[in-house]
Amino acid sequence: MTKMKSTAISFTKLILVLLITFFLFVVGATTVMELFRIQKHVHAELKIQALSHLQVIDQILKSQRESIIRTAQSQLSINSLIDVDGSDYYFEHALEDLTRYNAIDDAQTFDYAGNIFKSTSPPSWYSSSIVSDALVTGKGYVKLENNAVYIVEPILYFGAVQGGIIAYVRLPTLVTPVFEKVSQHYTLSFKHQWTFENSKLNTMGTTAFVTPTSDMLLSDYNVSLSLSEPYTHLLNEITPWLTSFIVFALISLLPMTIIARQLGRKMAAPIAHLSDKVKIGSYPIEVSQTTTELAVMASAFNHATEQIRQANKLTVEAERQAGQSQLAAIVETVNDSIITIDDLGNIATFNPAAEGLFGYFSDEVIGKNVKLLMPDALAVQHDTYIKNYLDGKPAKIIGSGREIVAMRKDGSTFPADLSVSQMDVLGKRMFTGIIRDITAQKQEQDMKSEFVATVSHELRTPLTSIRGSLGLVLGKFGDSVPAKSKKMLTIALRNSERLTLLINDILDIEKLESGQMTFQFSRNNLNAIIRRSVDDMDGYAKQHHVSLVYINEIQDAYINADSSRLQQVIANLLSNAIKYSPANSQVTITLLQVDTQFRVEVTDVGAGIPAEFHDRIFERFSQADSSATRLVGGTGLGLSITRAIINGHKGSIDFFSVRGEGSTFFFTLPIDASEAKRLAALDTRASHSDYAIPQLLYVGNNQALKLTLRDAFKNDIEISCSPSLESAEIAIEHQRFELIICDVTQGESRFMPFFNSLSSLAIPVILLSEVTSQTTMPSNIPSRHKSSDLNIDKLKSEVRLILKKNFPQKAM
Repeated sequence: MTKMKSTAISFTKLILVLLITFFLFVVGATTVMELFRIQKHVHAELKIQALSHLQVIDQILKSQRESIIRTAQSQLSINSLIDVDGSDYYFEHALEDLTRYNAIDDAQTFDYAGNIFKSTSPPSWYSSSIVSDALVTGKGYVKLENNAVYIVEPILYFGAVQGGIIAYVRLPTLVTPVFEKVSQHYTLSFKHQWTFENSKLNTMGTTAFVTPTSDMLLSDYNVSLSLSEPYTHLLNEITPWLTSFIVFALISLLPMTIIARQLGRKMAAPIAHLSDKVKIGSYPIEVSQTTTELAVMASAFNHATEQIRQANKLTVEAERQAGQSQLAAIVETVNDSIITIDDLGNIATFNPAAEGLFGYFSDEVIGKNVKLLMPDALAVQHDTYIKNYLDGKPAKIIGSGREIVAMRKDGSTFPADLSVSQMDVLGKRMFTGIIRDITAQKQEQDMKSEFVATVSHELRTPLTSIRGSLGLVLGKFGDSVPAKSKKMLTIALRNSERLTLLINDILDIEKLESGQMTFQFSRNNLNAIIRRSVDDMDGYAKQHHVSLVYINEIQDAYINADSSRLQQVIANLLSNAIKYSPANSQVTITLLQVDTQFRVEVTDVGAGIPAEFHDRIFERFSQADSSATRLVGGTGLGLSITRAIINGHKGSIDFFSVRGEGSTFFFTLPIDASEAKRLAALDTRASHSDYAIPQLLYVGNNQALKLTLRDAFKNDIEISCSPSLESAEIAIEHQRFELIICDVTQGESRFMPFFNSLSSLAIPVILLSEVTSQTTMPSNIPSRHKSSDLNIDKLKSEVRLILKKNFPQKAM
């Protein structure tokens, strides 16, 4: 449902949105303009600072050059250089003074030939080519070469060059002190060959680029310098101003919000007043304020309401007429007899189908009591039914169907099915009855019952005599009968037994369909019932060369049951297990207690049941393999009857089967109430101390499955758990296990070496996985289950079946 919104609030929100939008626009535009102004200012400052740094470097070079010129022009320098035999101590002290407390790294004196004065080993940085121009021209100069500055000044004597002084200044020594305290990012380039920069580099910022002026010594050497400030510096500059502006704007929004809210309420008040009138349906609507918009809106509401009223009247009338016509058409054409009566039992409507069924025309019965359509005995009961219902007692016919006897106009009666329902018509209670003639169904049912009786008496009785006679002949005179005749008699006896089973199954199915199968419940010992059934089927098992083994640890297994019907169930399961078991094999019957139920299992080691047949195995006339069925016999009705009998005992039946290894059919029955109390009080669960307990290993992390397995097999199977493959391998090394359940949901490829090692140890494995693998599994993996759709009961039965084969000394 759409949430309603106030017009005043909506108007206020709209004004606030516009104000905030305008505020954001002003803040943004102002911020951009201020950023441009600050950027321009910062750029100018950077340019001044860059030019200042170049002037400092240039001043240092000029100062050093002037020092060297003064030294070269002093009389002492001239005399020391001309007087070759004189002392050279002057140059030692003079050069030492030049290199102390300034940027000059080294200084040397050279003679008129360009060789270092009185030195056989010149420094590595010196080359005579550097001073050759000074020796030729007699003029000093500054040369930039090899990442260093060379200041050369000749020493003249009467206009002749006698030698000179050369100073060596490394560029890092010259540049580093100048930019030592520079916080911005700088890039200083000499001839595009030697570059100096710091590491404070930002990807975005403002940069100023300068070159030396013409009056600088550096202008001859293609020197450039750039200084950069990051944009964060600009933001820091603008932050105080921006904060003050935003605070002022937010404070200004508060009174504007109050004013907008008051305006919104004032504008919405007439609309709210108009909507209140529309809501309460106060038409025609009149407005107190004479604004054009409100007047037009009120007029539109009045006009639309009047049109809706007129349209509703027409629609209701049309629907009423259409509904009456449609209902009348349905009642007139339906094949069922429909009769409507009032709460006094008088007939209100009588459709054509009722006319044909009862032989009355509608004019003959409308207004008369419905009892004229009933025999006298039923008519008296009908008056009682209506009176009791009107007095508030529970209805016996209304809302449900029942079979009655109806009477035609000619006085003849017929069986009918009657359904009655109640309805209210214009505040008056009415009852509608639908009547169907079921004479044909009754005749079919009678014929079916007669046929069943015929089969029961006319076929089963002589067939029993025939089967008894054949059995007597073969039993008493079998040795003296010729082999060919004995074979024919044996076939006749077998076929008569099959026919007897078929007749019995057909009779049971008919009883199930008609609801005539009854049970004579009494307190019985299930253990005794199973033993009697095993004794009865022992001869049949020997005929098929199959042995029966009954495993039981519960002597007093009392239930409330029909012993003969349960014997029929057990005989049916044993018969199937025996028929489909190979010769010299074993069929095992097991009785055990699971919580508040007894569980009976019948296990064979036959061919198993195909997976595609599992869903249909309890249906009538269902047989997994028709060729096999013809060989062993069977009607395909036994399991359907068995399930009906177990359901009648409030139990359940199911099965588990592995193709090529066998099947287990099992059913559960509730423990008798008094027996359940006795077991709970005495806690007399059978002790297994006399038996070795099978060991099962679960590999996985499904806590719910671990608890289920331990609860299902407590005191029967010792269950160990390993959360990982590594811990499972360690457990296998230190203990013997009869069965392993392995959860490979996370991927089974890494488990393959583990499975192969278990195959060599002959340990069976049940796989739990999410997908069906195409990889060929070792022979010790009999089956696998889908983890997300795991049938716990089938898994438990499979565990029991496998352990019974590999651990026969233990009663599972």
